[in-house]
Amino acid sequence: MSAVARPAAVLGRVGRTVRLDLGIAWRHLLFGVLAGSALVPRPLRWAVYRAAGLDVRTLNVFSGVRITGHDLSIGEQTFVNHDCYLDAARGRIEIGAGCHLAPEVMVLTATHGFDADGRTSRAAHYLTTRIEDDVWLGARVTVLPGAVVESGCVVAAGAVVTGTLERGGVYAGVPARRIREVAA
Repeated sequence: MSAVARPAAVLGRVGRTVRLDLGIAWRHLLFGVLAGSALVPRPLRWAVYRAAGLDVRTLNVFSGVRITGHDLSIGEQTFVNHDCYLDAARGRIEIGAGCHLAPEVMVLTATHGFDADGRTSRAAHYLTTRIEDDVWLGARVTVLPGAVVESGCVVAAGAVVTGTLERGGVYAGVPARRIREVAA
């Protein structure tokens, strides 16, 4: 690489990093500071989300919810409690209708794989994380990238969701395991 090309390459990386950071700052200001404030009523919060292009079809998103990115869908009559973290920065989050997310639920889409030599890769890849209709997630549940929680599941507080939780079950633990059926 020539001495002239090297500074240009560095400046290009710096420019991309600055643009990325400004985008993160803008989303934090819009979704976290403005819409996430306890001083903002839920209908106004919903209007900010919709104006920003988020597919949020419920008014029940409470203060302190942190949303990264734009590829997010939240269904009708879903309740997202205080201080949840929805990481749709580059992946996609789909949350169905009639769900209940307790305080501090974390839904993630970014992960890292392994290089050919078996070391963890620095390159992130992004997955779709899906929570179907009528799901209840207890306080501080973590739903890992690419996980699917099928309709009608209940997940106990503090559980870590990996893979697919099959419909109609009660799940608990790290990782979350089916412990019984949901009562009819």
